[in-house]
Amino acid sequence: MIKKRAPLSTRHTFDDPAVTMPRTVSKAMEASFGIPITAYLSAAVFGAGELYIEGFVFKDNGKRFDDGDRIRTSILMSSHTVEGYLVVQTLRSTYVICDWAGVHATDQTGLKH
Repeated sequence: MIKKRAPLSTRHTFDDPAVTMPRTVSKAMEASFGIPITAYLSAAVFGAGELYIEGFVFKDNGKRFDDGDRIRTSILMSSHTVEGYLVVQTLRSTYVICDWAGVHATDQTGLKH
């Protein structure tokens, strides 16, 4: 069990079962992206107007989020593909999209991940 605190809260901690890292995240972590990666996103979806991405975060190097937390990125500044993965950059972070949520999500980008 992992002791978690509600985000931005002073409430007491509560027990939360450990989150299992998806295989797609483990596979993406083996790739060489050539730049520092802030975190990996799983079950990702584009937000309104493709201005941001929501998904479950893993291996956040800033330790801001626990593995499996659902996050929304800040506004996307740029994106490119590396080894078949979409790599998105915000003002201060770089995320790797490991997999998409939903059946039709791959149609948005043409990528298989």
